[in-house]
Amino acid sequence: MRKCTFWAAFILLHSVGLAAGVAPHPEWRNAMVPQGEPGPLLTLAQDGKTDYVILLPGRPTGPEQKAAEDLAKWLGEITGARFPLVREGTDPAPTGPCISIGRTRLRSECRVSRPTTDLGRDGYAIQVAAPHLFITGGTRRGMVNAVYSLLQEDLGCRWYIPGVDPVIPKRPTLRFRPVLRSHRPVFEDRRDPYYGDVAYDADWSIQNRTYALTATVPASAGGYPRYWPSFVHTYDALVPPSKYFAQHPEYFSEIAGKRQPFQLCTTNPDVRRIIIDQVLAALRTDPEIQIVDVSPNDRRDYCECAQCKAIDDAEGTKMGSLLTLINLVADAVKEEFPNVRITTLAYLDTVVPPKTIRPRDNVLLWLCTDAHAWSNPNLFVWETEKFSSSMKRWQAAGAKMVIWDYPSSFVYMQPNINLHVVAENVRWYARHGATGIFYQCMHNWNRAADHSYLRGWLWAQQAWNPDLDTSALVRDFNYGFYGVAAPPMQRYDDMLHAAWREWRRHRGQKDYTGPVDASFAARGLALMDEAMRLAGGDKELVRRIEIAKLPLLFVTLQAGRKGELAPYLAMVDEFERIARAANAVFVENAFQQADLDAKLTYWREKARLDPSKVSIQALGNEWRFRPDPGDAGVAEKWFAADLDDSGWAKVRSDKGNGWEAQGFSGHHGYGWYRQRFTVTEEVLKQEGLRLFFGAVDEQAWVYLNGQLAFEHTVATTGLPVEILWTTPFGFDPRPFLRPGENTIAVRVHDTLGMAGIWKPVSLVWGDTSYSPMMLEEVVRLKTAAR
Repeated sequence: MRKCTFWAAFILLHSVGLAAGVAPHPEWRNAMVPQGEPGPLLTLAQDGKTDYVILLPGRPTGPEQKAAEDLAKWLGEITGARFPLVREGTDPAPTGPCISIGRTRLRSECRVSRPTTDLGRDGYAIQVAAPHLFITGGTRRGMVNAVYSLLQEDLGCRWYIPGVDPVIPKRPTLRFRPVLRSHRPVFEDRRDPYYGDVAYDADWSIQNRTYALTATVPASAGGYPRYWPSFVHTYDALVPPSKYFAQHPEYFSEIAGKRQPFQLCTTNPDVRRIIIDQVLAALRTDPEIQIVDVSPNDRRDYCECAQCKAIDDAEGTKMGSLLTLINLVADAVKEEFPNVRITTLAYLDTVVPPKTIRPRDNVLLWLCTDAHAWSNPNLFVWETEKFSSSMKRWQAAGAKMVIWDYPSSFVYMQPNINLHVVAENVRWYARHGATGIFYQCMHNWNRAADHSYLRGWLWAQQAWNPDLDTSALVRDFNYGFYGVAAPPMQRYDDMLHAAWREWRRHRGQKDYTGPVDASFAARGLALMDEAMRLAGGDKELVRRIEIAKLPLLFVTLQAGRKGELAPYLAMVDEFERIARAANAVFVENAFQQADLDAKLTYWREKARLDPSKVSIQALGNEWRFRPDPGDAGVAEKWFAADLDDSGWAKVRSDKGNGWEAQGFSGHHGYGWYRQRFTVTEEVLKQEGLRLFFGAVDEQAWVYLNGQLAFEHTVATTGLPVEILWTTPFGFDPRPFLRPGENTIAVRVHDTLGMAGIWKPVSLVWGDTSYSPMMLEEVVRLKTAAR
């Protein structure tokens, strides 16, 4: 039936030309053709004229009015005909065929049966009592979803990305057999895929049946989620340390016996009272608030006071004390505000559910996939035990869950190979109790990340219907979005999927570095060149292909110059031109600071790099290490040159990981590194001498021979920790060193992630005018050569 329906729609849709803009390829196929029984043949327009009117109830709701107006607009674009809007009981009664929107009297008179599915808030039904077409929908945005489902699934319209012409078939004679159906999406909360290219446009959100976090969708279209006090990580907004910490340190997390303004003490009665009072006041002031979030700051450092620890120990998870607080807030608002939901984060150390505490019915969990996706983005989610077992336990506990997924690398321009994996994961989430999905793909402001156009559109469709076939959707997009240039663009996506299959076969093998390398990029760029030739002089199509090309240029440039200087620099210039035109200002870095300029500088410097002009003396990669949970090290002078550190643990800095992976899992906060090294008098005489750190996660205080020599911290750099942890740094150590043996101590503070010194430390001299990123490259090259 599905196949027959597809070909009927395909023949009708391609009998004439298409709308202006980038026309779809002649071999485009509709990947969203609905399943079900085709209804009677309807002729909505003949030679650009219509006998149909769009019929509304006498007092339509906002979504009914919006649905009727949008349907009239787009049917007019398709056919050239004008479809009048008529209200029952207000306008003259129609005598001809109608497209009925909502619960009209005509629907009752024609005895159209009720939809077989409870439509909920967002579902819809399409029914026919010839010659009338009946469209109904759920209580929130169901009516609008119904119209856009008809336009996309039955009639082949597409809104692939905001800001460009949609794909609207031109059919002055519109004759089709609508598939009779009702559909309620399994995910009630469908957030926009968080790409800057799509996540801020209300129209795109409406057309693709998602809910934008940041776009103001009008109430007439079903509205958008209203959060208070903000989306997530709200502890500081609810109980600001700047207001309370000085006078009430007991409101905040106790760590190793010391209060710190990092998280809240969730068992403190005053903290509970402050939060509940603020929540109730906000809800009474603003009746539009739908969701109240009470969730930890984006770090660990949870409270370890006796009361919090007792709950967490008994429940086997840090979620114990958090969910106790959340349930108290939920109980406080439920009677007065029964439709408001309280959200919190099952994230980091709170992803594991408590043994006995259950979330209230008005609690909604953001169940984050960090335990899976951060380390295993190319694996199926059920292959990661911690996350998959936690989700099953939450499901058994009856929790309402919205999945917070991380489907894209936070190296934004790195090609991802997990498109089909993400689709299978989404289906797994649906089977295991998830009621919503949010894809955190990139930072707020960025544009043109790897395949963001395709991935954003495709994931919106699978949030609406997870059963849609991924390969068919990819082909739909390529042949609809790239038009005549589609075949090579499709082959590029086939390459990406083949790369995942290769990775699957070879993962875990010694020295296997993955399938996406310079050779892969060269093959992909050849396909892009073919697409550019097919595009001819179409400027819009050229722009789309160039944006798709950026990740392949990135991989090639990252691999470094292999031949002549001029072609490499020309490629850097090409990357810059495309990226600036697309406002793609984040290249590698995931968070608060645009890094396009720094990356361009790095590539241009690297192209001219002469490592022979730089000398290095590597410090040992083995360090003595001691955690400092109570931050006692400064007072006890753990930096002293004569301190006996023989009882400290041994860790290494050349493994690409910190203390978390070297026997100190779960420790976050302060930690100290120490070692001794020898410097000759000749080295100390070198101009430009630097003590150079490849990276420290996160903040670092460097002591040499008992003296504080340098700080690489938020305060001294102005960088947030999300940037600081990957940033190389160096300084002139000569005032603090002496010929012979020297002692270095490094105090580190970490809030999240691997923690500590995770790249080599070296003395560097010679031409140290290179940027820190380039000096790191010199150290890497010289170390590898040894």
